[in-house]
Amino acid sequence: MIYLVLNLILCLFSFSLALDEKKQNFSASLGVVATSGNSQTTTVRGNIDYTYKGETWREYLKLTALYGKSKGKKNAERIEGWGRLEKRFFPIFVFWDINYYRNPFQGYKHSIGTGPGVGIYIFKNEKIYLSTSYYVYRVYNELTDKYTAPITNYIENYFLHHIEERFRIKILKNIKFKQRIIYKLTSRTNKDYFITAENSLENKITKNLSMEISYNINYQNLPVGDNIKKLDTIFITSIKYTF
Repeated sequence: MIYLVLNLILCLFSFSLALDEKKQNFSASLGVVATSGNSQTTTVRGNIDYTYKGETWREYLKLTALYGKSKGKKNAERIEGWGRLEKRFFPIFVFWDINYYRNPFQGYKHSIGTGPGVGIYIFKNEKIYLSTSYYVYRVYNELTDKYTAPITNYIENYFLHHIEERFRIKILKNIKFKQRIIYKLTSRTNKDYFITAENSLENKITKNLSMEISYNINYQNLPVGDNIKKLDTIFITSIKYTF
């Protein structure tokens, strides 16, 4: 399944290479991370973002990874890859997503989801951006037996419904605030939902270099194991370079 995700992401990237290079944007960031919840450590996180902006087509790719080790023992691991191909009919946009997620400390050895969605821009100008969207994934999960006892079935397939809000405001010329909140409802069982909230403040230092402070919350109402906590938080201070 990992190879399937990588192949689909490479297909998206190959599609972008055939497009106008002037409309492409690539950035990489590296930051210090403090996690709490199922993993409690201070470590380093890397992040890569790619965006293509055509007149009506948009393409997004993102890869994030953090890994922590203390006294020879792994105490944090989180890997996420996300891709989106989007078509705009302003103010409406439709898209198809693919997402890969790994976090053994939440019980997920591998999680792969893909599916369609639709959204609408509520505000969109140079200063303020606000949109909302709905999308649904068909999800395949492989759980890790180390954290998911007493579960004995380590393979899951279900639908995951998303309601997402994205907000961005330019506070000053070089400072902007960004927010992303996602409510996820599964078809796995009753009252099984997730909430993701990402808030960040970015200060542009030069044309290509910026500093970002982020605070992310990940909540799962019904963890897949008895020993897994419902809430994980991540505080990040990072430096980002845009090519």
